[in-house]
Amino acid sequence: MGNKSGSYEELLDETKELLMKRTGMSQYDLELWYKAILDRSKKGKLSKEQMLAIYTEMSDLDPMRISEIVDSIEKIFDEDHSGSVDINEFMRGFILTTKGDLETKVEYTFRVYDKNGDNKISGDEIKKMANAILRMLGSDEKKIDGPSQAIVQQFLGQFTGGENGVIYKQDFIQTVLQNRELLAVLSPFYGTAD
Repeated sequence: MGNKSGSYEELLDETKELLMKRTGMSQYDLELWYKAILDRSKKGKLSKEQMLAIYTEMSDLDPMRISEIVDSIEKIFDEDHSGSVDINEFMRGFILTTKGDLETKVEYTFRVYDKNGDNKISGDEIKKMANAILRMLGSDEKKIDGPSQAIVQQFLGQFTGGENGVIYKQDFIQTVLQNRELLAVLSPFYGTAD
């Protein structure tokens, strides 16, 4: 993912639309939140420490979960391992984890993995999802051991079509909502105000 326009001065239209639709927040409120977060960023990028500070100051989430959520956001979005996350990506994660219901959080998780927006996770997207799962489990995706590979295969096998290399959006949402263990591994936002 990334801010394709290269600008971080304002919230991207696609982010505004998604957040207004999913949370019921007004454009004005979203822009106020964005401004507050932008003021804490460094040229549209947020370090882990900045993300922790934002969650601590601006959310009512359980302080014990904040570190876990920020770790997950960083693991998912910091694909280049630079130690920073794009502000628009963080804003989507932040608002949806603090304002969205459980289904919205699961749908957001799907969108994180569905990089090309075609409503299915396939090919390289499945590989990236598997790598994210491995990172969340504390494994190194470059040195996959047998037990870690088995866990990933077990999880992927729970989706209809997963064995064929395709996971469809509705199947992802339904399967993850029905399986709390799968939910806990795939979605870092499980347990946050649901």
